[in-house]
Amino acid sequence: MLVTFVKAIKADKTGACEKLLTDEDKKNISTLVLASKWYPFETYKNCFKAVCQVNAGKKPDVLREWGRMAGETTMTTIYKTVLNKKDAESALGAFQQIVKNVYDSITIEKKMVSDNEIIITITDFDPDFEEWYLVGMGWIERTIELVIKKEVKSEIIERSWLGAPATVFKMRWS
Repeated sequence: MLVTFVKAIKADKTGACEKLLTDEDKKNISTLVLASKWYPFETYKNCFKAVCQVNAGKKPDVLREWGRMAGETTMTTIYKTVLNKKDAESALGAFQQIVKNVYDSITIEKKMVSDNEIIITITDFDPDFEEWYLVGMGWIERTIELVIKKEVKSEIIERSWLGAPATVFKMRWS
């Protein structure tokens, strides 16, 4: 997950991204960053936030769209078996497993409210990592769209970065 952000930071010829990193972050990304190696979460978070701030101005719609693009790219290549799922709930179940393989501590719960609405609750993750949640919302939204072949509308109904005990998304489709 870190590789993408390090590439963006190194491609930034203005140095704006690097200015937002700690000395420890700079040290961690100064050598070849390998996809198979684990890096400190704080470095990942700081790189993620730096790229978001510099390239997206922390605009929620831009971050959500980045998530949608990342979701489409990843789910149609690396995890294309997810597209064999038949409904939104099973698509989200596959997404949950992928996230569990990447992050040490995160809980994603799903509740089907009706045939065309799902509530997604995220806990046990960094509550202040707003950018990650916005990108994640777009990723989940696009994953569900790819499976059910319908447009999905999302909204955030609780925000951990504003003090809620969890971040909660509501997703609907026709």
